[in-house]
Amino acid sequence: MKKYTPLLIAGLVSLGTIISSSCKKTIHSNAPTPNNVRLLSYTRITSLTTNVPKSVPGNNITESFRFYYDDINRVSQIVYTGNNSFEINKRIDFDYFSDTTVKSITDIVTGIVVERDTFIRNSDGYITTAYFPGIGKSGIRYNFDYYGKLLTRIKATATDWNHITMNAQVTYTSVNGDLLKQNPEGKLKTEFYNLTPSLNIDWLNNTMGLYTRIEDLKASEYTFQPYDHKAPFEVFIQDALQDTARLSYPAWDWVGESYHFYTEDAIRIGDYMQLESFTRYGDNIFRNNHLVESISATNKNAYIHYVIDAESKITQMKVDIKDNVLNKYTLTYDLQYEKY
Repeated sequence: MKKYTPLLIAGLVSLGTIISSSCKKTIHSNAPTPNNVRLLSYTRITSLTTNVPKSVPGNNITESFRFYYDDINRVSQIVYTGNNSFEINKRIDFDYFSDTTVKSITDIVTGIVVERDTFIRNSDGYITTAYFPGIGKSGIRYNFDYYGKLLTRIKATATDWNHITMNAQVTYTSVNGDLLKQNPEGKLKTEFYNLTPSLNIDWLNNTMGLYTRIEDLKASEYTFQPYDHKAPFEVFIQDALQDTARLSYPAWDWVGESYHFYTEDAIRIGDYMQLESFTRYGDNIFRNNHLVESISATNKNAYIHYVIDAESKITQMKVDIKDNVLNKYTLTYDLQYEKY
């Protein structure tokens, strides 16, 4: 009996976390990081409090990311270690071929490549396509559009190849070189293949690992309004032999983000959105002019605080996040640099 492994879509974490906000001033220097300094490593400590489900790892998850670069200053490798039981100690390698970057994730303990992703760049060097094949017969592709240097649209297409194809997208508005708001299209187009009368299709809300049934349906095509539910959801398909295909969607855990920036502080290494993107892609898809201060959404809010030294380097970043069911958690990043 064939089983399909779940495709868990973390979405662009950086995409997911961005908020609206306060009018407070910052006293940090507005100068960016010097040009001859690059990120050496960072440590992230996650502290969880209040209403956190048992399916979420315990308090004080510590993760470390060490960066290595090639002769022309591109990220060539990231070594990850940590005590998060949902992750593994791993090595991330980036190989560059013309307009294509191949990202390979290797389990350090076994030496097995557990994931291999592909990124395509345009003539300006911006990532326009990111393909994450997933595990088994499932995968997701992101397409990125830009206006100048700023992101304007992300389209996600997910499939398990045998039963399901899903499409959804968000668009971005900006002002004065900074993102303003993420606008969800508000619907998800699904198509189901190889249907039989005995095929069962379940839609479930997924709130931090806790599932609530939305509905059952049997159709070859269906347009769903995922943002009405204000949470990611999963589709389960099971045939008469109890073989199951499962796909998580949409790709965005945050719904309708608004962004606020420290307009006195120029963008630099360690900006929250850019740091997450740099770790995921080896590059930044977010090219805003200033440091992000907060991100607000219908289901979560995040506030970002930076510690900047006399050389204009961000040495620490703290992100306080609270969702709409009062889960609270804090991400504390400590950053180290090297000169080159």
